[in-house]
Amino acid sequence: MKKSAIIGAILLGVMLVMGVIFFITRGDTLDKAIDQYEGGDYIDAITMLNRLVKTAGYDESEKIHYYRCRAINSLAEELEEDFEDELVITALENRDKPEYEKAHQKITARLAGVNAEIEGDIEFVAASKKSRIIPRGLFYNDFVSRYRGSQYIEDLDFYEIKKIRSIEPARLFDYMERFYKKYPNSTYVPQIVTIIFDAMRDGATLGADSGEFLKNIILGYALRFPTSQEVSRIYTSAGDNVNMRNSPGLNGAMAGKTVKDEILIQLEKSMDTMQVGDTRDYWYRVSTLKGQRGWIFGKFLKPVDIQGLALANNIEAWSMEDYFTAWTDSNTPENWTHIEGADKTAVIFRKQLSGNLLVFGSKGQVATGLFTRVNTTRSFRLLVRARFVSGYPVTLAAYIIEKDFVYSISAGSEKIEVNGRSIPLKTSDWHNYELSSDDGKFASLTVDGQLISGRIPAGSDQSFSNRGIYILCQQAGSGQTSAEIEYIKVR
Repeated sequence: MKKSAIIGAILLGVMLVMGVIFFITRGDTLDKAIDQYEGGDYIDAITMLNRLVKTAGYDESEKIHYYRCRAINSLAEELEEDFEDELVITALENRDKPEYEKAHQKITARLAGVNAEIEGDIEFVAASKKSRIIPRGLFYNDFVSRYRGSQYIEDLDFYEIKKIRSIEPARLFDYMERFYKKYPNSTYVPQIVTIIFDAMRDGATLGADSGEFLKNIILGYALRFPTSQEVSRIYTSAGDNVNMRNSPGLNGAMAGKTVKDEILIQLEKSMDTMQVGDTRDYWYRVSTLKGQRGWIFGKFLKPVDIQGLALANNIEAWSMEDYFTAWTDSNTPENWTHIEGADKTAVIFRKQLSGNLLVFGSKGQVATGLFTRVNTTRSFRLLVRARFVSGYPVTLAAYIIEKDFVYSISAGSEKIEVNGRSIPLKTSDWHNYELSSDDGKFASLTVDGQLISGRIPAGSDQSFSNRGIYILCQQAGSGQTSAEIEYIKVR
């Protein structure tokens, strides 16, 4: 066969492949699908994402799966608005009423049509007062099975909290506790605290062992956001055996008693003040963290002493917490500087629902690194949440006490290295890496709360010339590398 004929056959084959891909995707792009989702065209967005996922590469496929989950969640909420009256009619307590069946059939017929169009699993769920329309989890389970360490899963897991509150309130606190253990530093903590307080007000059943979890999340939140509105609802009992009553006023029946300094959450407040003895004050309906509820006269309540409670419960505030929310320019987080001669373009940020993500993409030709000056001490804890994406090893974080007292965490393909110690790990997943030391001579490493290595001796590294914190450091000529950091904390 002539050379020209062979080339022609190859070109024809390439054109046929491109034609097949175009036929499958119909000229779709992820940006178009996101625009449709953000514009409220959820069905069109999902059908386009379904086509795109068949030919997408690994990284783009991650976003496709994520937006498909968000789109089906939003579509379910839109359908609930469309069938608001029918969902009230089909509440559990109305099952024997004649209009129930007609409303139920109307909803299920619509859901069958929608599911056929989007290849989804949105279903009707009977509930008291008002039934629900929710996805069963087909898209979510597919996403999690493929991208177990994805940064986007936290956002979808938080959506599950809101869903469970509506359909299975008895499971709410157990699910929130699991969420908090999985994401202890989640930016969704303020919303979770609001959900907790509102659920208490609405009479939700607290889990038998929820008290410790509630104390930790509430006090941790109060330390981070001491001036927030929710913190103003946190009180402690001013005395021991203070009476809790079932209605405001001394005529209310006894509903329980408090323990001195016990944490109490305000649920309601009386409309007017009342006189009790020589004191005039409001009555407050409160809940203990064990779920006991009742009215207490304001004289016997104290606003929470944030610092006092933190010390009593061994809760320390971080001296530095950086979620990279503010940037000096598009390549430099606020309060950070690039090391001398660094490739600044290797660092950018990507905006997420829960804040900015520091994205590192180095070509490896020029050195990289960011530095911030902090008062590093020999007794310290350094926590960084990060993942290694691909390429050559990169220093995720380095804690510099002096040139001869250095601790650094580097990540590469399927392993991390701490001061020369190599540890196998699936670094492409998101992990919380924490280094801690009492004396600066030796440190320990925990990953996601589990001790991985102890008695790590301090190292010496002349490349770190200043006392402080370095992140995303790499020498020139290392090679192309990608990594991401969500936040870093020090105390």
